[in-house]
Amino acid sequence: MITVIVCLFFLALLVLLRIFYENHTFVVTRYDVDSGTNGTGDDWKIVFLSDLHNQEYGEGNEKLLRAVRDEKPDLILVGGDMLIRSTGEKSEKAACFMEQLPSIAPVYCANGNHEQKMKECEEEYGKAYQNYKKRLVDAGIHMLENEACTLKLGGQNVQIGGLEIPVSFFAKQVPWKHYDSFCDESPEQLMPEQFDMRPVKDGGPYKILLAHQALYAETYADWGMNLVLCGHLHGGVVRLPGIGGIISPQLTLFPKYSGEHSRRGESDIIVSKGLGGHSIPIRLFDRAEVVVICGRQEK
Repeated sequence: MITVIVCLFFLALLVLLRIFYENHTFVVTRYDVDSGTNGTGDDWKIVFLSDLHNQEYGEGNEKLLRAVRDEKPDLILVGGDMLIRSTGEKSEKAACFMEQLPSIAPVYCANGNHEQKMKECEEEYGKAYQNYKKRLVDAGIHMLENEACTLKLGGQNVQIGGLEIPVSFFAKQVPWKHYDSFCDESPEQLMPEQFDMRPVKDGGPYKILLAHQALYAETYADWGMNLVLCGHLHGGVVRLPGIGGIISPQLTLFPKYSGEHSRRGESDIIVSKGLGGHSIPIRLFDRAEVVVICGRQEK
């Protein structure tokens, strides 16, 4: 009996040490996608960041900045929740980090549920969101709030949209299949009307959608996006080989998309495991990550 107790104690200690390690380190995860140019464009590289939640890696986030800088990206995309919602006192670390990104590459940013709640609930958070947004815009960051813009990437036309998702769609225990409600209750969310929906092979732009809530990843792909970038699920907190994430912030068990690269039809879906945490500060077999996406020409 004593032997069993001792073994359980050391097992628990190893788990706690692993959680501590994973809460203070990150990895660079790389994915390749087909840019659809078929020899008419150049390869490109995007760094995708999400769910920092004020986490710091080194003084002033220097380790994280160095990792992004070392990739020499053509573009930096941010998927939201870089801060923790507050009246402003908890946004300083995130703002200071974000302000340094435009010196590396052009930055386009969408909101997560933390920024969105600050924006929707001014009676609770005052002007905290507007002050945060102003700092980012003044630094040269492009904020995408239910809008899309066009730019050149690797010589091809690319459209990037940032989907603004109401806080109500981040409520606990949201049903997995929520497509009808998502469209019926929020018609303004239908970003495709802002995109040139011609296929890339027919001269249309390569379409990228930043949408924080990964529960609707299949909906976004079915809209006709070439690349869907989500976050929010923090990798599922604990990940198991062959299964993936265990639980989502909505208390959904075994979410289908939690931290991986998937294909649905002609769309690539990439869900970041994020860079920080807040309500459940646990990561187990679920390393925080900087996501690097390389657009390759189809061979």
